[in-house]
Order: sequence, then structure tokens, then C-alpha cells
Amino acid sequence: MKFLSKIITPQIGFEGENQGERFVKLFLDLYRIELFKDGLDLVLTKLQQKHLHFEVRIIKGWDTNVGCFLTEPFNRDKNFLKIILRSLNYNVLAHEMAHALEFESGINLGEEFRKCIGYDMKNREPQIITLKSEKQRLMVDALKSYKPEQFLSELFARYFELLSVSRNVIAHGDFATADVMEFFVNTTNFIEKIFNQKIRPKIDPQIAAATIEIAKQVRLSKPQQKFQDRIESKKWSGHTKSNVMWVNAWNKNQIEEKKS
Repeated sequence: MKFLSKIITPQIGFEGENQGERFVKLFLDLYRIELFKDGLDLVLTKLQQKHLHFEVRIIKGWDTNVGCFLTEPFNRDKNFLKIILRSLNYNVLAHEMAHALEFESGINLGEEFRKCIGYDMKNREPQIITLKSEKQRLMVDALKSYKPEQFLSELFARYFELLSVSRNVIAHGDFATADVMEFFVNTTNFIEKIFNQKIRPKIDPQIAAATIEIAKQVRLSKPQQKFQDRIESKKWSGHTKSNVMWVNAWNKNQIEEKKS
């Protein structure tokens, strides 16, 4: 905790009450998911380099935006990264950090990631009711307010968001981490074998070494599968049309990109 605090605390600004200890605890708990380690290590590296800053602001009654990621010119070759949070929760933190990691990696999500998330989502639904409902809400319904060219970036961030509220992070979560990874098997492989491999050289080796023990210490005991998780009901299978509309809009955007 002290190791993380020393790096994180100087790079957080609070509009209201200082919640530095809570922020560090949320960040620490995300190390419970092994797949997150490289990304979290890179965030720590950027914080240590003073190239990333978090701002925690008070949410206004009229503002429904709970977070955003911004870049500002730092010098000729670098950008200063800023993550603004209006809600201190696992899912918001994971989502916005994923956007920052996508930017910092320089990866083109229109290549392998597009194929992987497409294979995972097209004409498929999770068997677990709670995961099925959350996947529909986060990765289909919520995307209706975005432009098609933003879909891939949002899906990338929302995969991280789904994992951040699973039982490896939150013991009483509505679905197991393994269930998310098993349903999004191709996306999980993309993160592990392509994305994490790409960002690893950017990580400070001392940070990578120090967080190995940190990750072990915060890991929860293996979550138990709830019996009711596996109960599927016919009434939950009415989202096929929404998925088809999502895929069609996405495919149309890919065709238009190739024409331009």
C-alpha cells in the first residue's frame, strides 16, 4: 500500500474531500485480476514519470458523465495524460484507465481486437443470467449513444469494466471473473497475448518486480460458483435483435473506413 501511495498520491487532485486513501485502495484491489497487472504497472510508470495525472471532481446534478480521459501536448514527442473521475468506483477507474492504456499503447483496435470481440459477441450470449444482463447493458445498449467509430474503443474499455466488478475484485459480485474470461475468450487472449505484450516494454522494471508481491497479497481466495449463476431462462433471450443492429452498424463503419 505504501509503495503505491508514494507513486499515486502526488499525482491526484481532488475538487472536494481528499479521498487519496480510498483511491489507492481501489487501484490496489484491481491487482486481484492477473490480466490487469501489466496495465496497472504501466499506469504506475506514467504516474512516476509525471506524465499522467488523476483529477477527482464533484459530480454536478446535471452531469451524467462519471469520467473521461484527456491528452494534452507535453513536448514534441510526448502527450500528458489526464484522467478525470467524478465517481470513485472500480468500474469507472478501470474503464478510464483502459482508454489511457489504449492511447499509450498506440495499438490499432481495428485489427485483431475487432476480430476477437466480434467472434465473442456475434450471435452469442452468456449462460449466466447476471453476466448476460450486464453485457447487454454495457456492451450493446450503452453503445447506442456513441458513434460507430467509437465502438471499438468503448468495447475495449467495457471489457476491463466488466472484469473490475467480477468476484475476483468484489467478493459479492454478481458473476465470476472466470465467467467473463470464458465468454470473452478471444478478447481475453488478445489482452494477454497481444496487448499486454505490446505495453510491457514501456513498464518500469522496478515497478513490475515490486507489484508481483503486491498482487499476491491482495488476491482473494478462489470465488465460489453460485448455483443460481447457471440458471438460464427463456425470457432473457430477447436481445438478439439488438445484437444484430449493433453488428450491422459496426460492419457498416468498417466498410466505410476501407472506402475512405
